[in-house]
Amino acid sequence: MKLKILSWNIWGGQHLPEILELIEREKPDVIGLQEVIEDLDGTNNTARTIAERLGYEWFFYPTYEVDTGRLYHLLEPRTVRMGNAILSKPKIAETDVRQLSEEKGRFAVEAVINAGGKDIRFFSTHLKHTHQKPEELQNAQAQSLVKLMPKENAILMGDFNATPESDCLAIINGGTMKNTDAKLKPTWSVYPEGCPICKPQKLDTRLDYLFASKDLKTDSFIIYDSKGSDHLPISVVLKI
Repeated sequence: MKLKILSWNIWGGQHLPEILELIEREKPDVIGLQEVIEDLDGTNNTARTIAERLGYEWFFYPTYEVDTGRLYHLLEPRTVRMGNAILSKPKIAETDVRQLSEEKGRFAVEAVINAGGKDIRFFSTHLKHTHQKPEELQNAQAQSLVKLMPKENAILMGDFNATPESDCLAIINGGTMKNTDAKLKPTWSVYPEGCPICKPQKLDTRLDYLFASKDLKTDSFIIYDSKGSDHLPISVVLKI
C-alpha cells in the first residue's frame, strides 16, 4: 500500500485557486498545512474550504491571532486565527494537539490514520520564524518535537523556518526521525512579500521538510512548482 503525503505552508490561503488546483491535480492522500487561517468566529477556515471542496477529512488547531494586513496583502485587513491542519482521504481515527513552547504559542497538530493495518501518526507543525538566524526558542521547539515523536509509524511535516545547516535541523536530525529528501533544494520564497524583514529576492532558501520514523519506507520526494504561496509544496510517497 502507498500513501502520498503533501506538506504546504499556504500563506493564509490568499492564492486559494492555485492551492486547490495543485492539490486536486496531485491527489495526495494526507496533507499537512501551515498558516491556515480562520475568522475569530470560526468561519472562513481555509483548511475546511479545501477539505470540503476536494473531499478530505480535516483537523485544525489555531495557534495565535494575526493581522492579515501585516502578513497577507491580498486579503481584507482583519484579525484572524492562524494554525496548522491535517487533511486526509482515509478516515482520521484520533486527533491531538502538542504544545512546543508556551512563549509564542507554537504547536504541532496530530492525526492518527490507519493504513495497511498500521496506525500511522501524522504531525503538522510550524516553528518560529527567526529570519534564518539562530534562536534558542526555535531550538527549544525542535527539542520538544524530538521528545514527543514516536519511534515508529510517524510522519513529521511542516515549515520549520530553519535552513539545513541550522542548529534547529541538527536537533531534529539527531532524534528518531529521518529526512525524506537528500537534495534539500529551496522551498522559499516564491514571492518577495514572503517576509518584510528578510525581503527575499529569489527562491533560494530551504525551510520546509518531511520526516519519517526510521522504520518507515518512503520514496519519490517532490518539490512542486506553484504560485499558490510564498512556500513551495513538498510531497513524498509512504510505502506500507
